[in-house]
Amino acid sequence: MGKLIVIEGLDGSGKATQSRLLCQRLEKRGVACKKVAFP
Repeated sequence: MGKLIVIEGLDGSGKATQSRLLCQRLEKRGVACKKVAFP
């Protein structure tokens, strides 16, 4: 079973940047990563 990591914040607070960096780091360590956006 996988894990769900939630990143919350105001508009312009860097959520997209942080989620991209997190996903890159996880993939570099061999962990599969999938970003999903909820409205």
